[in-house]
Amino acid sequence: MIKALYLHIPFCSYKCPYCDFLSLVDAPLDHEEYVNLLIEESRLYSHYERDIRTLYLGGGTPTLLKPDTLAYLIDGLDKVLDLSGVVEITVECNPETYTTEDFRKLRRLGVNRLSIGAQSFTEKGLRSLGRKHSVSDTVRAYHEAREAGFENINLDIMYAYPEQESQDLEVELEWIEKLRPEHVSAYMLTPYPNTPIGVEISRGALKVPEEDELSRIYNSLWTGLKELGYSRYEISNWSLEGFECKHNLVYWNMEEFLGLGVSAWGFIGRTRYGNTKNILKYAEFVRKGIRPVDKSVRLSERDLFEEFVILRLRLKEGLPKSFKHVVPSHLLRFFEEGERGIGIREEYMLLSNEIIAEVLVYNSDRTLSEVKNG
Repeated sequence: MIKALYLHIPFCSYKCPYCDFLSLVDAPLDHEEYVNLLIEESRLYSHYERDIRTLYLGGGTPTLLKPDTLAYLIDGLDKVLDLSGVVEITVECNPETYTTEDFRKLRRLGVNRLSIGAQSFTEKGLRSLGRKHSVSDTVRAYHEAREAGFENINLDIMYAYPEQESQDLEVELEWIEKLRPEHVSAYMLTPYPNTPIGVEISRGALKVPEEDELSRIYNSLWTGLKELGYSRYEISNWSLEGFECKHNLVYWNMEEFLGLGVSAWGFIGRTRYGNTKNILKYAEFVRKGIRPVDKSVRLSERDLFEEFVILRLRLKEGLPKSFKHVVPSHLLRFFEEGERGIGIREEYMLLSNEIIAEVLVYNSDRTLSEVKNG
């Protein structure tokens, strides 16, 4: 049963040096052409059983599409897939792309959650990350979204960027305290080798925080957000009570979702699929009535177990209590048991990849159905 719909909007006004997602500055298709392709692609999945509860527009920069274009897109998808049960519609937004009136139009067409790409509330951080907006742009966009009626706003920030120090993180926390968003996503910079910032770091031209400084930055982050009343419910995500991102929880709970658009991923049945990253090939396939899938993997019972462990240990609640025996005894000190499950302690989340890897090695011969059935 498909529970969520993701749309990839690849258009960008410039390419950030850390970005590993497909984003196009000079796309060979205009916005209207691409929107029509998304609607046509949705028809290729219209026979699947679905109860779509969340819609997420990511990118790229979805707010390069004007509200009227987004309204046309959502209406077209509704006619094909039936979005009447949707309770959460999220649109990612760059601070410099929308005005108050644009935000008002978004609210009128049913968008009820914004994810604003602040990335940093220091000019130092913005320049280090190659962002072209200013801190004042982010603050203006946030207040204008509030004026337009948005009551569920996420702010994206990044940490561990080149030359960042723990005191820089204090500035981020001060702004979060002032603005009081309902949700905060804080991502550690990943210097992908195929990105400009990754190349510069690998050759030593840029320096990211050393291990001790990184630990101080992370500790300041999670303790600071906790003091401000935010609860971490996933490795990189904190929220006020009741404002967890419903869409992303579909991913982390391994529920089915449909991904549409160039480079989009989806999960239906036991199959994960990824669309082509070539926008012209994407257009060619969709126009011919062919799914633009480039990769498709049907998960084995073992794959399902591994994915379940990896995804659930991203969550604070962690694995169900019935799975406690899959955690080796020598790792139990890194875990805490809550009402509903056993998860990695917050202070050890920087080690989560290593901890999860050890759990998987310890259970190298197990499958999901075997564990669920005791």
